[in-house]
Amino acid sequence: MITYRKATADDIRPALDLALKVFMEFDAPDYGPEHTNRMRLAIDDRITNSDIYLSGKRLMFVALDDKKVIGIIETYGNNRIALMFVDGKYHRQGIATELMSRIICELKMKGFDKVILNSSPHGLPFCKHFGFIPMEIEKDI
Repeated sequence: MITYRKATADDIRPALDLALKVFMEFDAPDYGPEHTNRMRLAIDDRITNSDIYLSGKRLMFVALDDKKVIGIIETYGNNRIALMFVDGKYHRQGIATELMSRIICELKMKGFDKVILNSSPHGLPFCKHFGFIPMEIEKDI
């Protein structure tokens, strides 16, 4: 049975490891080595500074199958969704939808009426299906 919760201290490392694993499998092929390296560094920084989740500066929800983290979603800043990844073995089972619903509900309870996210090409169809509207095309600078 899949369960969902706000990430605990014990969830953070496995969730971020999962984010990098899924990124490498599904998203990295669409990007060059520079972007992939930036993602590795961003994940390493989050692991090193995991207190950002425990202090509430960032919000993270996880999906678990038994005790194994199989999905992650997190906020960055106030109303920006920064990471959303689900283990490929669990795609198309409603897990990303549930994670997105939970984090949007949490953001609404905090008073935000607008949510921003960046999407990879792989994730764009899901984001559009969920009602997000692309505002600009991704560009490297």
